[in-house]
Amino acid sequence: MFHDSRYTLQPMTKPIDWEELKNALDDELVRAVAAAFALVATADRDLAESEIDRFMQVVKEDPALARATDLGLENAFRKLAQGVLDDPEQGWFVCLAVLRKCRRHDLIFRAAQIAIVADGHLREQEEAALARIEGALTD
Repeated sequence: MFHDSRYTLQPMTKPIDWEELKNALDDELVRAVAAAFALVATADRDLAESEIDRFMQVVKEDPALARATDLGLENAFRKLAQGVLDDPEQGWFVCLAVLRKCRRHDLIFRAAQIAIVADGHLREQEEAALARIEGALTD
């Protein structure tokens, strides 16, 4: 796998304030889409800028999700993804809680599916993340 530190999110230097992060955005759907993308995109423990760029481009072109890009989707995603990379257990817990709060399960699942193909590869870890997201949405 291609790995270059210029394209991988680096660990944060200060601890993550999970409560602040959960409440940072007003729009519940934006947080949920960002959380779904973060869980899938970080499933392989590697996140390239090109993967983020491709995901954001597809979302911008999707009529159901395009509004999220104007409401801080990329920033919310980056924060959540960094949290998942820095502390996977707590990151998953927070992201799944965000997903469960949102009623638009169809759009959340759609975002997760977009995330799976954003890097051009289908990995077992990403499929497992998608299954876990689906399970959380149907609980």
